[in-house]
Amino acid sequence: MFRTYVCVAAMVANLLANCALADVPLGGFIPFVGIGMTNEFKTIDEIELGGVPFIADPSISIDPLKPLLGAGLGGSAYFDFALLDTGAGTHIITQQAFTGFDLVGNGMEGTNIQPIGGATGVINTVINDAGGIYAAGLGDRTAAGTLLDMNTSTLRGQTSVATLTAPAEWTLPNILGLPMAAQHAIAIQNSDPQIFQHDGRTVRTPQVEFRDLGSGGDGILRRAPLKLHPGIGFVQGPQYVFNLDFEDLSGALNIHDDPASPSVVVDSNGNGGGLFIDVDLRNGAKALEDKELLFDTGADLTVVSQITAARLGFDPVLDTPDFLLEVEGSGGVSSGIPGFYLGELNIDTVGGSFTMHNVPIAVLDVTNPNDPGNIIDGILGMHLFNGRDLVIDANASVGQGGAGPSLYISDPVTDAHSWASPLGIANWATAGSWTAAGTPNVMWNTTVSNVSSNPQVANVAVDSTVFQLTVSGNATNAMTVDVQAGATLTTFGETKIEAGGQLRLNGGGAKIDASFINIEDGTLTGSGDIFVGTGPITGAVRNLSGRIEPGTPIGKLNIVGDLSNLTDATLAFDLGGTLAETGYDQIATERFAFLAGTLEVALNGVFLPTIGDQFTLVTSVEGVVGQFDELLLPTGISWNVNYLPNSVVLEVVGAAGDFNGDGFVLGDDLTTWQTDFGNPYDGADFLTWQRNFAGTVLAGAVAAVPEPGAAALLLMGIATLFHNARWRRP
Repeated sequence: MFRTYVCVAAMVANLLANCALADVPLGGFIPFVGIGMTNEFKTIDEIELGGVPFIADPSISIDPLKPLLGAGLGGSAYFDFALLDTGAGTHIITQQAFTGFDLVGNGMEGTNIQPIGGATGVINTVINDAGGIYAAGLGDRTAAGTLLDMNTSTLRGQTSVATLTAPAEWTLPNILGLPMAAQHAIAIQNSDPQIFQHDGRTVRTPQVEFRDLGSGGDGILRRAPLKLHPGIGFVQGPQYVFNLDFEDLSGALNIHDDPASPSVVVDSNGNGGGLFIDVDLRNGAKALEDKELLFDTGADLTVVSQITAARLGFDPVLDTPDFLLEVEGSGGVSSGIPGFYLGELNIDTVGGSFTMHNVPIAVLDVTNPNDPGNIIDGILGMHLFNGRDLVIDANASVGQGGAGPSLYISDPVTDAHSWASPLGIANWATAGSWTAAGTPNVMWNTTVSNVSSNPQVANVAVDSTVFQLTVSGNATNAMTVDVQAGATLTTFGETKIEAGGQLRLNGGGAKIDASFINIEDGTLTGSGDIFVGTGPITGAVRNLSGRIEPGTPIGKLNIVGDLSNLTDATLAFDLGGTLAETGYDQIATERFAFLAGTLEVALNGVFLPTIGDQFTLVTSVEGVVGQFDELLLPTGISWNVNYLPNSVVLEVVGAAGDFNGDGFVLGDDLTTWQTDFGNPYDGADFLTWQRNFAGTVLAGAVAAVPEPGAAALLLMGIATLFHNARWRRP
């Protein structure tokens, strides 16, 4: 899932990818924090004290005289989730948060408008009056589920900051942007993963801590120098443009009211800020050294500009991409963003190297926040750092000793565990089933591969949580992870199903809960529920080159998220009746269904559909995007595949070879074929008639079977017809 915010512009992307073996997955972690707000601002009198009223001040605790805002009983504090996004130029709050913080009742509602643009359009936001914003990692929550509550002693933030309020159509979460990183060091701890339920959805995020600038890497040796652009903006601190109201010269000059801009990191010319890192990119013989890429914690996929891609040998216009992106942003959904697999990506570091191979990158021109009107070379996504701790310390260098602004990157913090049981069926939770004995837990990076000469099953009978899961068979035998009724298998990050691997849900409340699922030559099957995403951010089930087969044999897969079926992938359905879930297979998605690849349908048992029967194979709450490239449907029947706004319906329209439309394939259809031979019928139509002659009942009645003599007469007519046809050829 690629997501980035450019000049305070938001985009969420759902990958549609072509299969390739990558060291780096198609998607990364998403850092969330809890936020609160206060009505803390500086006045014009601050100038007399040597301060600047419109420049933010860092704060390490809540001022008892300026309590946290809230609209609850007695003004109880309100907290909400926010995406920690260093690529966002400022802080953005949703309409829900605007109401929860009661900005109207607290006199902080602004009137000025700030347009923000993304990949799919532009929307208008409202600039709020200056105040305070505070945050802490969700490991410091004291309550969740219905309402979020935080340990207030862990909160850090900044005061005299002007935020933005998004309109009602904004579908993204709150955004805690670059201004926070300009005044606090940030530790992102995948070594302390947080997984919990809130508002009916699974939240999964690394723990986040805010610390003093200059506090260093907390023992992490590997360090990549950060480039602060513009440096002076980080030295001065985030600032807003105040709105001077000269209409009432007799009163106080409340410069915090109705700011003309949100608080951003800027230089004296108004150029916005960003954190940049030098990166080396290589694709075969093509290489680019020391390219400055934007470091963006809100992007889970790496992005390069079109010209950067071309210099690496990828032409996004002429070349067939390795994968495509569906981008959702402020203006809706945009499709067809190309992507490629990069041979090597190296981040310039000290204290240890950092090089990744076969890295998926998207190709998209993104506005340079430090040089408006121009394009940046690219964005570094969080998929590069899965399973690692990070510390972002944008401590501006002003002549002091020690390390300058830096990104600290740890070694992997997860534990690798592989399937070891030789049994045909073994218990997932049994210590002896694994190479390193123990019960699977959230820090396990699990690889479940077949280790015997026969098919194997790992039986998940009770709830279990791991960090990451890969399922695969061996050269000759399959490996199945079988989630039993009532059990939930949860992963913090990626769930990947490779060749010979099968992930199966056995109905009765069986559930898979993952950040995202990638199917690479494997199979996802069974009946049950699949949740993909984290909190308010939706994930995807991406069928890259495998199969999705709902039911065993008949059933339903419910996907709480997006479904992406790619060019080399197959959706396979069985038809055994006319009722969804019990009579025929169905896939239901609560968001979008992005379709390509192959639709495969088979008749189950003795079931024979009749003309007019309809089978709703796919339902999608937000909409169906695209169509299947190939149809593998039961022969002897004429089908229509109807792509409706929110569903895909397979309909029986006749019998193949029923040229006169009476529901039967009989001798009179041959007469129709002969009469209309050449327009529209041809030799292929005759072969269809021959295969299905008197062999299909579709009109709800039993067709008459010709007597042997009649059949022989028909065959004689066919032979004569072929003779005449050959004779007429020039």
